[in-house]
Amino acid sequence: MLNPSQTAGQPVGYCVVLSRIRPPAGKLLRGLLTIAFAILVSGCGGGTGDGGASDSTGAGADSAAADSSGGAKLKKKEKAIKVNVAEVRRGGLVMAIHADGAIRTPRSVEVRTKVAGELLDVFVRDGDRVTAGQLLAQIDQREYALSLEESRYRHFQALSQIAAEDDEFTVNHEALSEFAGQQKQLESQYRRGELSREEFQARMLEAELAALEDGAFRQQVFEKRTGMAEARVAEERAKLNLENTEIRAPFAGVVQGMNVVQGEIITLGSRICSIYNNDRLEATVNVLEADLGNLERGRPVLLAVPATGDTLREKVDVISPHLDEASRTCEVIVRFDNPEGRLRPGMFVQAEIAGWIYPDRLQVPKAAVLTRDSRPLVFKVVEDRAQWLYVDIGLENEDWVEILKVHSGGSLAAGERVVVSDHLTLAHEAKIKIRRTLPPQDRWNLFTDDAGRTP
Repeated sequence: MLNPSQTAGQPVGYCVVLSRIRPPAGKLLRGLLTIAFAILVSGCGGGTGDGGASDSTGAGADSAAADSSGGAKLKKKEKAIKVNVAEVRRGGLVMAIHADGAIRTPRSVEVRTKVAGELLDVFVRDGDRVTAGQLLAQIDQREYALSLEESRYRHFQALSQIAAEDDEFTVNHEALSEFAGQQKQLESQYRRGELSREEFQARMLEAELAALEDGAFRQQVFEKRTGMAEARVAEERAKLNLENTEIRAPFAGVVQGMNVVQGEIITLGSRICSIYNNDRLEATVNVLEADLGNLERGRPVLLAVPATGDTLREKVDVISPHLDEASRTCEVIVRFDNPEGRLRPGMFVQAEIAGWIYPDRLQVPKAAVLTRDSRPLVFKVVEDRAQWLYVDIGLENEDWVEILKVHSGGSLAAGERVVVSDHLTLAHEAKIKIRRTLPPQDRWNLFTDDAGRTP
């Protein structure tokens, strides 16, 4: 039945009536009624009366309010991008020279015999560490001991002849002193090029004859006449040969290449072994001619040894005065200590030398500089935002880039921070969250002060 308050054109009453009807039992009838109810309900929402218009307007208003509320929520939930930052600095900018070379030891020697004979004993082996003067091997001394004894008898014979002659003589010390002064003067003139070799020899002979006549050399003449001079020289030579039968280390080091055995007959100058002292080594690197213009002794050097993974911080010790014409390179020597013995002569090295040092330059880490539209830019940290600045860049090395000028109305100063990570797609005024402030990375910071001066 129709509600008296409803007119004939309003289907709402039907909806209410039908909603109160209980479908009879039976699966088929229940299904038909369900379909009819659904059709009528859909018709209830499609009316064109005042109520329908009111609902449509309300829905539009609700939708607009929802959009406004959603936008506010999106703005409040703007996601911050996590980045790493680093400080801008002002200081010296180092431009490196790259050169390759090898390690060598300045203290290595081949130990050779100074006398011949039978090798009675060998006291060291390869790899043994020896001290300066340590006995390495022993040659049979008997023959050399006899020679020393023979020279002593000659000495005594000369003494006997001197005693038998009982000849007293007096040396003219004044004449001897005068001759010494003339000799020193002539040698000085010869070194300065004021006298030729022939002139020097002739004038020395005149001075010696004059001194001999004045009695300056009476003792030497007497010793020669009695045989004392020859006996003294022979005795000293015999002592030296006897000492040389003991083969000793000239300095501390490690024995290498011992190639003799006990009982071997060795000749004069035979090689016994080599000794290397690796406590202090040196690296020789070849610097190109074009890089020599500003290079000075004492410049910082980073010396990388790939074999051990070590990087040494040293300084230039020697710049060779000679340039190799074939390779157009100059040899540069870097000396360093090797207390642990990790480094060995012959190892390959790569050197970075502070070739040019430019003081008082505004710099940012190299990772901070991006290129967009063929222009370099950096992101400066302003509170919780990333402000993008177009910049002009100048010199750069492996770690730092010089900033010459800042565009786009911004500024950049030492101590401010710039973004160095996660900024490839970063936008201007994007919200950021600092994950970490990275310490300055400068391989030359141990060598230079803030103005770029080297100690």
